[in-house]
Amino acid sequence: MTQEAIAAWVTAVATVVLAIAAAIQLPLIVRQVRALAEQMKLSREAERNAERRVREWETLKACQRYDFDPVLNDATRRIWIASRCGTDYRHEDVDRRDIILLLNYLDGIAIGIEQGLYIESMVQDHLSQMFDRAVRCFIEAGIVEGTALTNLLAVHARWFKRPRNTEYQSRPPEN
Repeated sequence: MTQEAIAAWVTAVATVVLAIAAAIQLPLIVRQVRALAEQMKLSREAERNAERRVREWETLKACQRYDFDPVLNDATRRIWIASRCGTDYRHEDVDRRDIILLLNYLDGIAIGIEQGLYIESMVQDHLSQMFDRAVRCFIEAGIVEGTALTNLLAVHARWFKRPRNTEYQSRPPEN
């Protein structure tokens, strides 16, 4: 046998060995790639869940400010007392600054909803009554101009099934 024939045989044997190794390795590589893809999918899902949890906590903290923020609490207490327990918001003792403070807080929450920072359904569960009362008693009643509170009015309209136009639609007066 010549050196060329030996080289050809060695090359043929090496090729067969490489083909067998490839046949063994490729399914293992495919399994590893699939496992890695699954791991990446689970990682992305865990990241989305973590982001959702952060949004939930931030939404909850923002909603709880209504009950626990001392400045907001003082303002709502003064409004309540000056309005004769919520019966006369036009009374001269009601301080418009307190009303504006409350409306600005609610508008800030509405901005967070509109920009996707807060979870709307959670805010609605916590603050829908406050949104409705503030809009009806202060804006619809004409105590405060609502033109600068577009986000508050948009969210209020959506929650209370009003048509959303460029102009805010007031509900009929309650009897």
